[in-house]
Amino acid sequence: MSIQEEKKPVIQASMLGGFSLTAGECRISDEENRSKKLWSLLAYLIINRFKDVSVNELLQAVWQEDVQDNPRGALKTLVFRVRKMLEKAGFPAQELLLGQRGAYLWNPAWETRLDIDEFRRLCDRCLSNTPGGEEEGFRAFELYKGDFLSRMSEEAWVTPICAYYHSLYRRLVVRLAKYELERENYDRLFKLAERAAGIDPFSEEFHYYRILALYKKGAEEEAVKEYKKVTELFYRERLMTPSEQFKDLYREIVSASQEVITDLDLIRQTLGTPGEGHRENGAYLCEYSVFKRILQLERRRVERSGNSVYLCLLTVGDRRGNTLKPEIQTRAMERLREAIRQSLRLSDVYSRCSVSQYILLLPSATYENGERVMKRILSAFNKAYARKDVAVEASLNPVLPRT
Repeated sequence: MSIQEEKKPVIQASMLGGFSLTAGECRISDEENRSKKLWSLLAYLIINRFKDVSVNELLQAVWQEDVQDNPRGALKTLVFRVRKMLEKAGFPAQELLLGQRGAYLWNPAWETRLDIDEFRRLCDRCLSNTPGGEEEGFRAFELYKGDFLSRMSEEAWVTPICAYYHSLYRRLVVRLAKYELERENYDRLFKLAERAAGIDPFSEEFHYYRILALYKKGAEEEAVKEYKKVTELFYRERLMTPSEQFKDLYREIVSASQEVITDLDLIRQTLGTPGEGHRENGAYLCEYSVFKRILQLERRRVERSGNSVYLCLLTVGDRRGNTLKPEIQTRAMERLREAIRQSLRLSDVYSRCSVSQYILLLPSATYENGERVMKRILSAFNKAYARKDVAVEASLNPVLPRT
């Protein structure tokens, strides 16, 4: 059904997530046509609907590369295709998309409402601590179904606008998360953070509140599993090192999960007494916060016994010491972890301390022994991952008594 026969309805433009236009029973979405330039042109005109957009501006926005052969002709053809696409869906294309005096215009006589405008208005109310602003904040949260024009994220003109709304969304989520936390609404906090993390799986803040909600609900074991899963994701996909706040949350959860047990035999079983239960193969890989505690204990032993203990730091990079590409870095760190595990003793401890580093604790070792251990690890690594552009730098230092 065409809307030309009706009184002008309001056109709803949704740009958070996918891009769609709706007016009455007419609807069109960027899921239906994969031509990014069509949608880029249409979205750019709607965003700038209160002004004439010059041909040169449109060419610069829609074509990131130069159009060598007849650029104005290419633009006319693209406008023609956009109009045809609108007409097919029942929109009055000739009335909506106007061309005049070397410019194009989305007709302001047709009221067009954008979800991004409503999202921004609601966020401003919530983030300015307006009375009752939280409810408007939750309405804004529901509006954000994905990043701005997510299917056009590579378009140069889209990138800064996308960054602005995503930043606004992150501030909104944190504000609402704190609101739910203060009221101890942990189920709602979890659902809020879970959905936000689904939209942006690399936002540490979203995962922080998701794991915090699990912990507050009493699901400490699940919270620890999620923490480990998230940190591994950050290391593997983005070469991100967890923040101190995130690590502090892990320490708090682990400390709180130690319930009071008076049965010594039961305690022995839960601790995994040697000879019973699961036995680790290879050296012990632990969280960095746990590693630091073990190091503190070793430093105390050094004070009493005078025995030597060494720390070994292994850093993965290219031949010049620079960070590798994410996919190469991830594979190299996996191979190095396996080389460490196989080369150390069962009683030795190691941990990943950054996106490109492992740190090892070598008790009862001399400097010469430490060097042999490092050579054994590097030899195992080079056999497992023979790339000329990857290098592992090793350093060895004694653990000194506290001063």
